[in-house]
Amino acid sequence: MRARFAMLLIGAGTCISHAGVIRHDRDDSQYRALGQQSQFSAVGALGLNYTGGGGASCSGTLIADQWVLTAAHCVDDGVSFGTFVTGSSFSFVEEVFIHPDWTMNDFLGGGDLALIKLSAPVTNVDVASLHYGGGDLGSVGTAVGYGRFGTGLNGSQSGTEGTLRAGQNMIDVLGTARGWDSRILLTDFDNPLRDESNYGDIEPLNLEYSIAPGDSGGGLFVQFNGIWQLAGVTSFINSTDGNPNGDYGDSNGFTRVSDYTGWINSIVPAPGTCTLLVAGMGVMARRRR
Repeated sequence: MRARFAMLLIGAGTCISHAGVIRHDRDDSQYRALGQQSQFSAVGALGLNYTGGGGASCSGTLIADQWVLTAAHCVDDGVSFGTFVTGSSFSFVEEVFIHPDWTMNDFLGGGDLALIKLSAPVTNVDVASLHYGGGDLGSVGTAVGYGRFGTGLNGSQSGTEGTLRAGQNMIDVLGTARGWDSRILLTDFDNPLRDESNYGDIEPLNLEYSIAPGDSGGGLFVQFNGIWQLAGVTSFINSTDGNPNGDYGDSNGFTRVSDYTGWINSIVPAPGTCTLLVAGMGVMARRRR
């Protein structure tokens, strides 16, 4: 979700996502420490101004030295100026590419993915590895972002975004389990006090978590054979109580990266490829490819 909060009333309620909502019986320092681990250093904060006025805060993941993967709904209003900041880098947004399958506000239809080209390469951050294969379903996913904060009892609270956090959840099902697009990964925020599970095991993980506004575009990471890979991009929250604020019982939707690697690789140059810079700093185009 971006911090300029939007909501769709689909079924009970769906909204775009921000940083996270934690278990009420765990200390926030544990989630902040997880987010600071080196394998998640490619996740940064996006500050965006829109061509029609206003702006938003989102998250994104550096996947090549000059390219950030984020959510389409963060940039589909047209970006006039933007920045990407990690713990050790600061960059300007130069150009935006939106996946052609994305329809504005249709979170359940898939395609909520965008690529951002930065004005200059980032050389002091290890880029994230994309996940190309299966095995993500049934795995523990670690969601990382800069969204709002709250606990499962009350959900996310406005004015709390901007701190990097990470939390974990089982990747339970695809979107098809709810009649949605198959290229969506779904998790749910299990309540340690009572059964509010929508999918899978009712027992919450130690650092069980929900995304929140500001986390939109952030990364969902899974460890495969000892290597951390980017398996999902944060997209939306779906709620059964009509209030998609990330409290216990809410579901989280992530765009499944492995279903979009062909499109990503068609835009992001292979390492070592020289590309012609056709846009000056501060001048951005929004493209669908």
